[in-house]
Amino acid sequence: MRIKTINLSYFVLMVFIFNSLKTSGNDISVTDSILSENAEISLLTFERGNDVANIWGHSGIRVRDDLKGIDIVYNYGTYDFDAPNFLMKFLRGKLDYSLSPGSYNAVSRYYTYFKRSIFEQILNLDYDEKVKLYELLLDNYKPENRYYKYDFFFDNCSTRPLSIIEKSLNGKLLLNEENNTLTFRQLLDWQIWDKHWLNFGIDLIIGSRADRDPSPFQTSFLPLKLKEKLSSALILPTGDNLNSDNNPGKKKLIKSETAVTAFEVEHSMLPEFLKPIWIFTFLFLIEILIFYFSYRSGTLRYSWYDKTWFIIALTGGLIIAFLWFFTDHIATKANWNFVVLNPLYLFLLFRLKVFRFWIANIISLGLFLILVCYNFLPQELHPAIIPIAGTLLLKSAKYGLLSKYFIRTK
Repeated sequence: MRIKTINLSYFVLMVFIFNSLKTSGNDISVTDSILSENAEISLLTFERGNDVANIWGHSGIRVRDDLKGIDIVYNYGTYDFDAPNFLMKFLRGKLDYSLSPGSYNAVSRYYTYFKRSIFEQILNLDYDEKVKLYELLLDNYKPENRYYKYDFFFDNCSTRPLSIIEKSLNGKLLLNEENNTLTFRQLLDWQIWDKHWLNFGIDLIIGSRADRDPSPFQTSFLPLKLKEKLSSALILPTGDNLNSDNNPGKKKLIKSETAVTAFEVEHSMLPEFLKPIWIFTFLFLIEILIFYFSYRSGTLRYSWYDKTWFIIALTGGLIIAFLWFFTDHIATKANWNFVVLNPLYLFLLFRLKVFRFWIANIISLGLFLILVCYNFLPQELHPAIIPIAGTLLLKSAKYGLLSKYFIRTK
């Protein structure tokens, strides 16, 4: 059985736009030996790659003890690629994920080969805390404990390391609460600012729950944000005043941090005219021309083009409905894009005039409300949804309220 590591699964663009990060790692023997006094435990952060599969980066916990011959990276978010019904379980959010260890040398070689930087933050733990953290990892790796249901925002390859680090401390972990002004969605945008079409796809499938403000701990769902947070994190001994900034009992969580390997991140600089907002704006302008000349001639021109848009909108609606109602993915619930893309377009493909007339009006009303209330919705929609909604509104109106101005031609 082969094990592969995945980070922040969900959004691979071509398969319902779910993403995954895979890392190589060999199965190794895990020892339960108590650590020596010289052992070090650190958080490893792996830089993002330049494609959908690894755009989110990755986090792992390294346990190094030269006296015991231990140098292991513990990775959360691994899965069995050969599991029965893998694809359907993956899409529905019902796939079991697990903790798996890997040789540090193998992991390092993998990321170095693909020119992705590795950052190491050595934790400022006393001996008892190191032993406790190591024992927690060993306990998590037991067959009865290693499996769990992955969650994009709240339970992934970087939130789990943070949780286990916090549990190992003999005190309270304090994370910097400054600059927590971004929502979950905006944090995603920050990570993929140069991936315009990926950003567009993600904005289509994640719902309004992504527009909530995360706590300082919840921002750690992104590995690079976890690294940033831990750099300034403090440990406050239990019982001390949490509000005392000058408390002498406080100590930094990170003892030292280094870039093990450093590579320049390649950014995809897409020409402005190829970005989603301009592509769909151009198509909207074309639709205005088609609508105008169809109105002037009293004929429904290019009905095949209308059907193409309706089929695309129908397909998008089925995907959104599937992710909302038939999966366990929390991030894809309560999605307002469903007003723009939905299965009702199916009925515009047939010539049931009266029925189609009312369905077209319902669709048109929804599209109109989305355009009017765009800035007041509880969900931040991608800007490209405006020209998309505008295009679909003109098309659906020709089959509904304005149908009397258009005579269908064969």
